[in-house]
Amino acid sequence: MKAPVPTEYELHRQVVKFLHHALDDNVVFFHSPNGGYRYATEAKRLKAMAVIPGLPDLGLVNEGRIVWLELKRAKGSALSPAQHYCHAQLRRAGAPVYVIRTLEELAAALTAAGIPLKAQVR
Repeated sequence: MKAPVPTEYELHRQVVKFLHHALDDNVVFFHSPNGGYRYATEAKRLKAMAVIPGLPDLGLVNEGRIVWLELKRAKGSALSPAQHYCHAQLRRAGAPVYVIRTLEELAAALTAAGIPLKAQVR
């Protein structure tokens, strides 16, 4: 029997755990909590504070540049129109954006982005 496909939240937790273990201390990563339900007044306030629809889930800063990671469930998930638009804007600005569905894709993306790893995916 096949193992169940992790939810996006479970993948996010796996990625964060791996990043804590595998990144050097000079790499900083963060989550921007843009998603979720908001009351209209709160959504308006956040928009005024420059919350960007479609911003990727995680940002990693290494040697003065940022790499963005969009986490998606391995099956049955796709980028929203806002994500497509935002990712295209980020790429035009020179920031790489990777869509990650597995820890193996994560390791490959970080290697491609030149971010050193002190541990490998098991």
